[in-house]
Amino acid sequence: MAFIRAVFLIALFILILLASITYRHIKDLDKTSAVLMNTYEISLELEQLMSYIKDAETGHRGFVITGGDSIYLDPYINARNNINISFEILNNSTKNNQNQQKHLKKIYNLVDKRFSYFKKDFKTQREFNTIFKEGKVVMDSIRREVSKMITLENKLLYVHEKIYKYNNSNTPLIIFSSFLISILILVLGYLRIIKNYKSLIKQNIELKIFDESSRQAEILGNYGSWVLNFENHQFSYSDNKFRLLGCEPQSFNPTIANLLEFVHPDDKHILIEANDSILKDESLPLIHYRIIRKNNNEIRHFRTIGKIFIDSLGHKNMIGTTQDITDDFNKKELIKQRNKELEQNNKELNEFNQVASHDLQEPLRKIQTFISRISEKEQDSLSESGKIYFEKIKQASSRMRVLIDDLLQYSRTNRSEKVFSKINLNEIAEESKIELSESIEEQKATINIGKLHTIKAVKFQLQQLFINIIGNSLKYAKKDVPPIITIRSKKVKAINEPLLNDSSNKEYIKIIFTDNGLGFDQAYAHKIFLLFNRLHSKNEFPGTGVGLAICKKIVENHKGYIFAEGVLNEGATFIIYLPK
Repeated sequence: MAFIRAVFLIALFILILLASITYRHIKDLDKTSAVLMNTYEISLELEQLMSYIKDAETGHRGFVITGGDSIYLDPYINARNNINISFEILNNSTKNNQNQQKHLKKIYNLVDKRFSYFKKDFKTQREFNTIFKEGKVVMDSIRREVSKMITLENKLLYVHEKIYKYNNSNTPLIIFSSFLISILILVLGYLRIIKNYKSLIKQNIELKIFDESSRQAEILGNYGSWVLNFENHQFSYSDNKFRLLGCEPQSFNPTIANLLEFVHPDDKHILIEANDSILKDESLPLIHYRIIRKNNNEIRHFRTIGKIFIDSLGHKNMIGTTQDITDDFNKKELIKQRNKELEQNNKELNEFNQVASHDLQEPLRKIQTFISRISEKEQDSLSESGKIYFEKIKQASSRMRVLIDDLLQYSRTNRSEKVFSKINLNEIAEESKIELSESIEEQKATINIGKLHTIKAVKFQLQQLFINIIGNSLKYAKKDVPPIITIRSKKVKAINEPLLNDSSNKEYIKIIFTDNGLGFDQAYAHKIFLLFNRLHSKNEFPGTGVGLAICKKIVENHKGYIFAEGVLNEGATFIIYLPK
C-alpha cells in the first residue's frame, strides 16, 4: 500500500509538473507571438508615419505652387493628425524598448521641426530656398531615424521569429511527451496494483490458512489467546479461550468482571492484582490460577502471560496466551509424590544395605573364626575330600567378606557427605600408588603420572576412584608382562569431545588411564560399570564386580562422565570427564 501511494503521488507530481511546463511553454509561445505581432505593427506604423509626413509635405508643396489653393491644405491637416496618432501608437508599442524610445523622440522632434517650416507664404525667393533646403535636411534625418528603428525592429523580428519557430516546433513534442509519460506512469501504476492485488489475494489465503492452523494449534495445545486494547481497555478472546472456560465461542462479553466469575474464589485476588499491574505498569508477569468450568464445574489449572505490542499504526496492545496446564500440574504432583516415595525407598534400601552388611559380618566373623580353629586343630584329621570341601568353605567365606566390604563401600559412596574442595590430582595419584604399593611391587608395575590438573572434588571419593581404576589395571594384567599404567589429564570443551555428545562450550578436565593389560571386547564396554557385572569368571580373576560400579557412582556424584575403551589382549583405556 505504501508503494502504491508513493507511485500515485509521484505520478500526480509529474503530471502537475508536465502540465505546468506545457502551460508555461504555451504562454511563452503566446508571448513570442505577441512580440512578433508588435514588431510587425511597429514596422508598419513607422512606414505609415513616413507616408503621413510625405502627405503633409506634398500638401504643403501643392499649396505653395498653386499660390495658396486651399484644397491642398486638407492633406496637410489630415497628415498632421495622423502623425500624432502614429506617434501615440509607436510610443505605446515601444515603451519597453529604451533604444526605440530614444529614436522615436528624435523623430518626434525632427517632425515637429519639419512642420515648423511649413508656412503658407514666403517673403522672398531666397527665404523659400533656405527653408526648403533645411526642410530637406530634416526630412533626410527623419528617414535615417525611421530607417534605424525599422532595422532594429527587423533584427528583433528575426530573433523572435527564430524563438517562435523553435517553440512552435517543440510544442507538439512536449505535449506528446507529456501525454506519453502520463500514460506510462498510469500503466506502471496499474501493473503494480495488479501485482499487489495478486499478492494481497495470496497473502489473504495464507492468512486464512494461518488463522485456521492457529485455531487448530490452540485446540491441540490446549491454550487460548487474547488481546487488550489500551485505548479503550477492551479485551478480545479467541474461540478456544471460551472453550477452556467451558463456554461456547463468543458467548459472553470478555471483561475482567465476567472472567472473575469463572475464577476459583481462593485465586480471584491473583487475577485482580494482575489486571491492576496491566493498567498501572503495562506488564503482565506469568501467573497461575484455577478456574471452575461452567459446563461441568470441573476445577482446571491455568497459566497466563502477556506482552506489550505496538502495531504499524502506533496502536498499543497487549497480546497474551492462557494455557490449561491441568494435566501438567497433575503429572508434576504425581512426580513429586513418586520422588518422595523413591527417596523413602532409597533411604530404606540404604538402611537395609547398611544393616544387612553389618548384620552379615557378625555370623561371617564367627564362621571365619571356626574355620580358623578347624584349620589349626582339626586340619590333619580331615579326609582328602573333607580337606577339599573345607578349602572351598574357606574361599567362599573370604569372598563373602570381600563382597560385604564392597557393598559397604558402595553404600558409603551413595550416602556420604559431599564436601567439595580443591584437589591436586597428582597428590591423589601418589597416595593411590602408596595404597597399592604391595601389588605394584609384586607385579613390577610401572605407573607413569603426567602433570595433572587441580579440580574441586570430594577427596576420599576421588582417591577411591583412582585406587579402583589402577587396581583394575593391575588385576587384569597379562601373565608374565609387567603392567604399564599411564595417567594424564587435559582441559577440554564439551563441543570438541564426541563422547559427550554436547554442543555447548562447557569446560571439563579429561582424565585418561591407559594400560597394557588384557583389555576387553568393545562390545561389552557398556556392561563393565554395572553392579556385580564381570567379564571374567571368579575362577580366572578374583573380585565381586562392584569396583567399577563404585567408580561410575563417584563420577556421577561429581556431575561427570566415565567411558571405557578396550582392545582384546592389547589393553584398556578409561576416560573420565569432571567439570572444571
